[in-house]
Amino acid sequence: MRKTFLALSVLAGAATSACASAVARTPPERPALEVPAPPTKVVEPPPRPEPMPDPVPDLPPAQPTNSRPSRPPVREAPRTEPKPEATTATTEAAPPPAPVTPAPQLRLPNTPDASEAAKQVQTLIERAGKSLDSVNTKGFTKGRRAVYDSARGLLLQAQEALKKSDFEQARKLAEKVELTAKELGGR
Repeated sequence: MRKTFLALSVLAGAATSACASAVARTPPERPALEVPAPPTKVVEPPPRPEPMPDPVPDLPPAQPTNSRPSRPPVREAPRTEPKPEATTATTEAAPPPAPVTPAPQLRLPNTPDASEAAKQVQTLIERAGKSLDSVNTKGFTKGRRAVYDSARGLLLQAQEALKKSDFEQARKLAEKVELTAKELGGR
């Protein structure tokens, strides 16, 4: 027991002596901050106002749109006998409406005209169809078979776009079908 008491007193003495020897630290000295001088002021002249447009002469006073005084409409008594001669004369006298000419098609100088573009797209669609027909679908997985079927659908969409004279869309679809056929046949 005596050894335990001795050990505890040594530990207590060490712990208290560590606290007694603590020295208060002073904050380190830091150099004083030097504030730079403010920059010189550069004064720019204000922007010049834009010149005012020339005044437009005043408009003449507006003319009244309805120069007649308003009167209640006069109603005639209903006619009991229609005149067949008057109705046929008015229908014959009306000139036929002038035919409306469609606006000319706008196109770039290097763009083919409609018939040539249709031939080009038709050739591309036929080539894509032949490429797709040459693909051997035996042994395809479900995923590859789905890609093949979607390419068939795109080929039909290209033909429909050609019928609607949407040559650009038909060309894009046919090119996509041809590329898909090459990828499916190459594996």
